[in-house]
Amino acid sequence: MRRKAFPCTLPRVYAGCVAGEVWDSTQKFFGDMWDEIRNMQVPTLEKDWGTGMLVVNILLPGVGTLVAGIKSERNTTMVIGVLQFLLAFVIVGWIWSIYWGWLIYKKAQEGYLPGV
Repeated sequence: MRRKAFPCTLPRVYAGCVAGEVWDSTQKFFGDMWDEIRNMQVPTLEKDWGTGMLVVNILLPGVGTLVAGIKSERNTTMVIGVLQFLLAFVIVGWIWSIYWGWLIYKKAQEGYLPGV
């Protein structure tokens, strides 16, 4: 019976390799999320959804962003919505959520192209 080849040979070293891969993917995820925040990249939704997400973000900070992330299948947008919700008690998250809702609304009004 043949054994699988691992990138590292010893169990301790292999655990370090796995931890390194997890660290690399975590850095990439948060790097992507930071780029999305910095470049104000919001998901493109249909016009009705864009309006709804703006209203929801005004009433329930971060929830509209979270739903937009779920609808567009963007994990980074979902995490941004959770951050907005958690920071809402210090007003920063609520303002951020309203602004993000406005960006989602504006992008939806510019035009939604299915499949793009």
